[in-house]
Amino acid sequence: MGWLKAFIPQHLSNARLLDILDICTHFKISQRKARANHRVNADTVTKALASGRSFHARGEHIENQSQWKQVRFGRYTMDYSGCEIIATYNALLSLGEALPEQGIADLIGAYEKKGAVLWGGWGVAPRAIYRYLKEKGYDTAMTTSTAPQDINRMGEEYSTAIITVYNDARDITKQIHTMNVTKTHEGAFVLHNCYRRDRDGSYAMGMPQASLWEAIKSVHGGAAMPICVIGINQAEPDIVG
Repeated sequence: MGWLKAFIPQHLSNARLLDILDICTHFKISQRKARANHRVNADTVTKALASGRSFHARGEHIENQSQWKQVRFGRYTMDYSGCEIIATYNALLSLGEALPEQGIADLIGAYEKKGAVLWGGWGVAPRAIYRYLKEKGYDTAMTTSTAPQDINRMGEEYSTAIITVYNDARDITKQIHTMNVTKTHEGAFVLHNCYRRDRDGSYAMGMPQASLWEAIKSVHGGAAMPICVIGINQAEPDIVG
């Protein structure tokens, strides 16, 4: 059975996998379902922010996907398949964006309209993330390379990144995960929503790594393999005159 688990990560190209995920976005979430989800999500997030002690905090990176059971995405919930949405939200925070109170509900709605894979059951197609950021005016690039030098170049040239990885390059049943990676003032790379816990049991960002490649290889004890990396810089302001 080991060869079967490894077949997709080892023999399906990253570009072809992204093609398949794009095809699966054609199973559309109905407008009625999306509107109902937005109402519930906006209310849930507003109450969470008002409580001061909940699964969501204003202006902070989301590290605790497993606690997002109350927030809907398509036919599913964010704890199950919301990692790409969380990665996008975290990336926008990393760029210094001041997101509105219901910003995460709006973001979910945008991906329910364009990008949800199999009604949200398989999250969001990575190319849909790329297109969303391009449409918003961000300086954005994407690579499916697995070469460390190509990935590190993305880390050097872009302010923040969204990475999609196989959690285990030899076991597809360990699934795929998408995360935001930020750079510290010291130049280290830090994963967000990587399932790491502090000693008190709370969810925390990843430990600082020397490069984007090393950040990726820190996932799942070094077993991870990159599928794609999206590099993002703040959009250049329009020059008038």
